[in-house]
Amino acid sequence: MGSSPAVALALTVHQPDERLVPLMREHLPPLVARYAAATAYCSRESRATVLDLLRQQGVAVGVSDIAAGGIHHIGRVRRETIRLGLQAGTSHLQMCDFDRALHWSAHHPQELDHVIATIPDHDLLVLGRTDRAWRTHPPYQAETEPLFNKVFTLVSGLPWDVGAGSRGLSRRAAETLLRLSTEETVGVDAEWPLLLLNCEGFAVGHRPCEGLEFETADRFGAEIEAAGGYRAWEAQMSADPARWVFRLEIAFLIAQAAVRCGSRDTREQLC
Repeated sequence: MGSSPAVALALTVHQPDERLVPLMREHLPPLVARYAAATAYCSRESRATVLDLLRQQGVAVGVSDIAAGGIHHIGRVRRETIRLGLQAGTSHLQMCDFDRALHWSAHHPQELDHVIATIPDHDLLVLGRTDRAWRTHPPYQAETEPLFNKVFTLVSGLPWDVGAGSRGLSRRAAETLLRLSTEETVGVDAEWPLLLLNCEGFAVGHRPCEGLEFETADRFGAEIEAAGGYRAWEAQMSADPARWVFRLEIAFLIAQAAVRCGSRDTREQLC
């Protein structure tokens, strides 16, 4: 058991291939051991091997009954992730994308332990990226994702990174979000903090983290080697215009949700 027995890990899992399996075999046991309990809300497309390895480590697995919908359905996925996480019975949750959680535990374990220990001090703790962690991301992310954070700052006055794929939640906050959250898209990343910031009585904070550095390269070792090294592989990925369009769409959806949820009419209807 890890630093804070009050915190359960609530994972969002979409693994239609087995790229993460070798990392899971090595790093899943110490990741799960850091928490009082662990749950995983998995896409219908996730491979059986991935689900079996999760279950072998005592993770309570739930599987979606509909096809994965990408960034336009992440709002539903996030809500189902915390709904399943609440079944662990703990006072707090840490919701996290699965690949990020594995990387964090493997490369920055002491920081992760400290984050877990501080989650019970908040109703919502938005976990963002440090300046160094930002610099590890390829240009198609590092140059587009700050756009949604800029809009979030303009709406809220808070210079936070809201799109890094992890946050801590109290049971009360999670239940409130399940009642109030309606955002279907990845815009949920801006919606949740704004909903609770606009309700009285919730302790909402932000923490930049080293462990939320770029993790995708962990499972592309063969491609990186074939490209002649990491820099060459990153340059190949960043030369693909479709990647830029995809990240711009993410930035637009989160920014759009920030404006919508931060409007006066929305604030007056809450809580």
